Amino acid sequence: MASPYPYPADRFTLVGTVTRSHGLKGDFKVAPRGSVGGPETFINYSRAALVAADGRMTETLGIERCRLQGKQVILKLDTIDSKTEADLIVAMGVLVPDEDRVAADGDAETALELIGLAVVTTDGTPVGKIIDIGDTGAHPLLIIGDGEDEFLVPLVDGIVLDTGNDRVVINPPEGLLDINRQDKDA
Repeated sequence: MASPYPYPADRFTLVGTVTRSHGLKGDFKVAPRGSVGGPETFINYSRAALVAADGRMTETLGIERCRLQGKQVILKLDTIDSKTEADLIVAMGVLVPDEDRVAADGDAETALELIGLAVVTTDGTPVGKIIDIGDTGAHPLLIIGDGEDEFLVPLVDGIVLDTGNDRVVINPPEGLLDINRQDKDA
């Protein structure tokens, strides 16, 4: 469940995926990534870049307009001016420069800042590193990678106990970390 787009994560944050064109003038729909906040977060962005699955990226482009439609966002970038052009970017990732990113929860520390941190249990057992943040709709999920295994851990009080000292300490319910291992053995 790692990011399907290679991009410079030290300068950009993946905030959504283009789902389809919308209208005739270059607008397109974006499904926001749950870890960056809801669709309303996009209203604060003034520029974005697009990235393909093979890592090809556009330059940073200005956002001409943004409006909400249900759980998606309709965007218009300053260089995409037709339905044909918008159709060409379907399935591309939408990136926002880190200096423009808005915290999903309004706090300085966001779930995205946890990516790359080591994860240990309360007894000090290493679990892996956070490789991405997902979302269930109810709360963010830490996606923790450890070699071939991937663990999904809810980012909620009671399970995530500490995010300081360049590591995350978790107290997973019994069996939570074994679920992914059992799926691979089946």
